[in-house]
Amino acid sequence: MGVQPQRSAAIFVLPTTTSGQTGPVAGWISTCGWASAAQRELGRAWIVTPQGVLDIEEVRRRAADAPAAVPAGRRRARQALPPIAKTVLKDGREALRARRFRPDEHGPWTEGERTIEFVWQRHELFHSGGLHLAERLQVPSVLFVPALLVWQAEQWNVRRPGWGHWLERRGEQPALRHATLVACGSEVVAEEVARLGVTEDRLIITPTGVDLDLFAPPIDRAAARRAAGVGDEIVIGWAGSFRPFHAIDDLVRAVAPLTGVSLLLVGDGPERTRIEDLAQELGVHVRFTGLVPHHELPLLLAAMDIGVVLGRPDEPFHYSPLKLAEYLAAGLAVVAPDVRQLTNRLDNGRHAVFFVPGDTADLSRALQTLADDPQQRRRIAAGGHRVATHWSWDQQVRAVRRALALR
Repeated sequence: MGVQPQRSAAIFVLPTTTSGQTGPVAGWISTCGWASAAQRELGRAWIVTPQGVLDIEEVRRRAADAPAAVPAGRRRARQALPPIAKTVLKDGREALRARRFRPDEHGPWTEGERTIEFVWQRHELFHSGGLHLAERLQVPSVLFVPALLVWQAEQWNVRRPGWGHWLERRGEQPALRHATLVACGSEVVAEEVARLGVTEDRLIITPTGVDLDLFAPPIDRAAARRAAGVGDEIVIGWAGSFRPFHAIDDLVRAVAPLTGVSLLLVGDGPERTRIEDLAQELGVHVRFTGLVPHHELPLLLAAMDIGVVLGRPDEPFHYSPLKLAEYLAAGLAVVAPDVRQLTNRLDNGRHAVFFVPGDTADLSRALQTLADDPQQRRRIAAGGHRVATHWSWDQQVRAVRRALALR
């Protein structure tokens, strides 16, 4: 008999839970993207969570589910606390979780004759369980850093007076220095990671990807628009969690003076009520879908003509938006803020149309231009779709494998 081909696999460690988060939980969805791509590239992948080893589709389902309601008494108690006290409690809780979360080396990966190529862990405060698992299995470790958490919180005005620098040194730096490879979500994040002592030869840029099979199937757009409850107008869309840093109010204000258009806003979150009130006040025709399972998002994107990414002028745009990769793969004409993270990868007027962050008049002009010109809209959409392959999860897994092979 001939020699059987060697089979490979990867382990993905996801330290957080969905408790207290508004679905769809982006960190869990992106981990599913990484793991699904690794399964296609290698043959097998597992996701390890504090709830145990979960199937990829089970993680995706939990990511989409709305969180359980917080008991009213506990919610009132939290609201009564000053912001600094809430941050202290949150940091302490994460430290305790990290001490408890130690993935067992004896998992389903020990069955059969698969070679584990690497153990991947999503970066969270104090957590290094995935890195220690890799050490025990004697395989390389990959730490995925969408953002440095203390630094990111500072950009969003979350203050840690007296313990922020300590938290970076004790809660983030050890994992960064321990990992074989640090995969950063953007160039800005890589610069901050380097500041904490990670050398260039251990850094790689892996922007948020997209599952091309999920977001680029042939979809009947007319049927999608009927299902979404929109008509023949130009549909401007946005998908995500309704939070202040997403600047959805800028989009509503930019659409207010336009004619022949409507908004389709997908998702939920603490800002939704305020955005609903603003849209009503300005007379903007908008449909709110609420939470939707991630696998249903392609149908809603197919109902849109233009997909929008937003950003605030007073906050650094350091992350790699999941929604952008999905818009591109779905074939939408994209309007996005003119920031380095995006202009490094997309050409203005070819793959997307850029606007000045925070300038609602400039955003309004960009939207009006695309709404009035169907040929330009199709051209931008086609150009963006062509580059979507560079944003796939499969490309990110291949980049990690290439980087590890050079070490």
